[in-house]
Amino acid sequence: MDIDPDLAECLRAVLDPEIGVNVVDLGLVYLARITDGHVEVQMTLTSRACPMGEMVLDDARMRVEACFPNAAQVDVELVWDPPWNPDFITDAGRKALGRPARGY
Repeated sequence: MDIDPDLAECLRAVLDPEIGVNVVDLGLVYLARITDGHVEVQMTLTSRACPMGEMVLDDARMRVEACFPNAAQVDVELVWDPPWNPDFITDAGRKALGRPARGY
């Protein structure tokens, strides 16, 4: 995954409304990069049936625009490949969910 650390920090403010954990630590952000003033984010949802999907994408877009006000363009795209699974959750996300980190 190609994730710019500054974009990751910005996107940590975007919570999955049903789970209450940020989209980065849930492993929903697949790509987040800045190239020549163009911010590109590709992310997914935990389920195609997520009723709050548009809200999550809108929140991500608004957060990125607020964090990077000088960006010439901000694109937040919903992708389904690869399909998300719980193995994508970071150790910080697992901790937020009350689960042990991997390897323990």
